[in-house]
Amino acid sequence: MASALVLLSAAPAHAADTAPPTAPGTPIASDLTETSVVLNWAPATDDVGVDHYELFRQHTDYIQRVATPTAPTATVTGLLRGSVNTFYVIAFDAAGNRSTPSGALTVTTLPGDLEPPGPIFGLAASEITGTSVRLTWQGPAWDVAALFRIYRSQGSGPLIPVASTTAHTIVVTGLSPATTYGFAVAALDAAGNQSPLMPQPPLAVTTTDVGTPTCTVAYRVTSQWDGAFNADVRITNTGPAALTGWTLGWTYPGTQQISQVWNGSHTQTGAAVAVTNLAYNASIAAGGGSQSFGFQATWSGANPAPTAFTLNGVPCLTV
Repeated sequence: MASALVLLSAAPAHAADTAPPTAPGTPIASDLTETSVVLNWAPATDDVGVDHYELFRQHTDYIQRVATPTAPTATVTGLLRGSVNTFYVIAFDAAGNRSTPSGALTVTTLPGDLEPPGPIFGLAASEITGTSVRLTWQGPAWDVAALFRIYRSQGSGPLIPVASTTAHTIVVTGLSPATTYGFAVAALDAAGNQSPLMPQPPLAVTTTDVGTPTCTVAYRVTSQWDGAFNADVRITNTGPAALTGWTLGWTYPGTQQISQVWNGSHTQTGAAVAVTNLAYNASIAAGGGSQSFGFQATWSGANPAPTAFTLNGVPCLTV
């Protein structure tokens, strides 16, 4: 019986993919803003398949890859306002073959708000102590300010930013006694444009000697029961200048936690308490004027009274 001889041979391996994709279409821009743009382009084609795209941005003298999407679209962010940017795309297949670049698209982002607000005016100082001063001002002269930035100099030194606020007044603390400072304020709009510093030259303010405190605080527990108590606090301004706003601070030596305040509003972080005036009791006349507030608080173990108070950051005598 004749036997059949079967010859087995391996199937030939497929040739490696060496054909690059076609060039993608030139990007088209949409949804252009001050800092971003959406780009779309006609997809590339490939005999096996396009794996991904690489989007490049040329700005001034450098080129940067900004996206590697798998679809023919990308959103580019982080651009500068009013900047000129040129974009092009390269397609890649799974074997790493790259297409020739697409056509280039040049996009200029929107300029946005480049106009700063007008300068502030009427900067004045009050409530000057050995370590702090209240500054008030008006303005800006035109436009709307989203923020005010306060600058300070000492001696012949430069003006440096030391604080910011959305209000037209601020108490600057951390000053040294018997020292002359210069103050100026700038207005910033919502886009971050800053007005010129005013006044020029800066407002000169000389802090007082430390001397005797210009305020006294009387702290009295009016009633107490298991786990809670009520207290009244009276602030007296013994200094020569009226106060147009106040914050009284102290630190409890025990476990007390304030739950309710009347004639004031409070914050408490751990043992540190700060009580601030309401609109109707913000002023304390010079030379003996006073304001008072009360509160309810909880306690456990013991209820010792605080031993030190500060009014707008300045130490007061406890009476």
